Amino acid sequence: MEQYGKMVEDMRAVFKSGKTKTRDWRVSQLNAVIRFLTEKQREICEALKLDLLKDGYDSIVDEVAFCIDEAKWFLSNLNRLMKDKKKSVQLVNIGSTAYVHCEPLGVILDIGAWNYPIQIPISTMINIIAAGNCIVIKPSELAENTSKLLANLLPNYMDPDCVKVIEGGVPETTALLKLKWDHVIYTGSGPVGKIVYKAAAEHLTPCTLELGGKCPSYVDARSDLDSVCNRICWAKFKNAGQTCISVDYIMVQASVEEAFIQKLCDTIKEQYTDNPAQCDSYCQIINDRHFQRVSDLLDSSPGANIRLGGVSDRTARYFSPTVVTGVGPSDRMMQEEIFGPLLPVFAVRDHKEAIDFINGREKALHVNVFSKDKAVIDEFVQRTSSGGVSANDCIIFRIERGLPFGGVGASGFGCYGGDSGFENFSHRKSVLVKPQGMEFLNKMMRYSPHTPEKMKRLQFIFKLPERLNALLKGLAVFVPAAVIIGVVLYFGITKGASAAAKPEL
Repeated sequence: MEQYGKMVEDMRAVFKSGKTKTRDWRVSQLNAVIRFLTEKQREICEALKLDLLKDGYDSIVDEVAFCIDEAKWFLSNLNRLMKDKKKSVQLVNIGSTAYVHCEPLGVILDIGAWNYPIQIPISTMINIIAAGNCIVIKPSELAENTSKLLANLLPNYMDPDCVKVIEGGVPETTALLKLKWDHVIYTGSGPVGKIVYKAAAEHLTPCTLELGGKCPSYVDARSDLDSVCNRICWAKFKNAGQTCISVDYIMVQASVEEAFIQKLCDTIKEQYTDNPAQCDSYCQIINDRHFQRVSDLLDSSPGANIRLGGVSDRTARYFSPTVVTGVGPSDRMMQEEIFGPLLPVFAVRDHKEAIDFINGREKALHVNVFSKDKAVIDEFVQRTSSGGVSANDCIIFRIERGLPFGGVGASGFGCYGGDSGFENFSHRKSVLVKPQGMEFLNKMMRYSPHTPEKMKRLQFIFKLPERLNALLKGLAVFVPAAVIIGVVLYFGITKGASAAAKPEL
């Protein structure tokens, strides 16, 4: 505890020196991240293989390339993000300059997750250092090989005074949470999120909580089932279902339920073969505890009908892609986040019933809707509350830097990614710069003693914008009308003059 306290004090001293606020420092650290990910790609892939049985493709695309792209985005947009944002001023402040200045928060604690053990801590670090902060990364101890890699290799690239990696489990995380931070970001489960939030509240420390939850999907009858099943299968069973924005359950319009289920099962076999245990593209469950949790979820639904899968191997931590029907709304599988390769499917009458079902539960991290009808898509956007909505695809929205990533309600709060990440880890400081002098105006209206004459002058100033708007509206009608009348008169006069000048035959 004492060593952590001294570490944070030293980092706060470095931050107060202004070192991290400069553009040059931010650029140097973003480039350092890119070098780390590029030069240590092989070691990263090996660690991910050991922790999650990820193949090289998923390790590079989902973890390494994702973070490199994000770092490059910030490098391209840093000047714009750091630039002060000018604002208009009221009449009483005419002659003044108003702007918003994004100020770094300070020293930030990032408690990472195990399911994407490179992408999540490195991506959040990129947002945090781009905003000009110091950071302490606490990788998840469940992805132990990746955690060791970050602790041993990342410090060789980053500024050691401003970026630290602390390994450990619950005791170390608890000790870190007892300290005063300028912001805490945690990615993980809701129960642990409550512990983090409570600890941060002791110091009135703001938090960003990415908590996951149930992510529902709806498929309507007019959808292209081939396209839908390909995209759902890819999103759901990527990383063996251990993705917070993965498809958690599917509501399909009743008239195509059986056709959809059959197509989905066929698609799973196409993407992962008839024996996913031998497929290099299929991952394993992170540890024995989570393997047991997934098994218990399946066993807890007595009416479940396994349409595909249900095969598991505890020794290999293998759990096959599993499609189930007959799961009740009160079953554990429909109450808890699945976070594994179980996919419940059930029929609904139409999209309105699906929306009502979603609205009857905690707010989702993400909602997916598959439909060719824009009105249906718009209704999901307008009538459901979630961290985000994807129409006709899943997960892929995460590569869009212009879209914030975060939850709402039970799925978390705060967001990061692109502009939103820069703002989330900055304080938007209001600045008004007013010239000295012209005190006669202030004496006429602002300063004591307050008199009826001063009140009249002030009321005139307050009403002036309304009068100007009314004048402009009047001009907006008058000017076009005057132009039209002028044109008509011009051509009328011209025509008359031409007729008068025409000689008689």
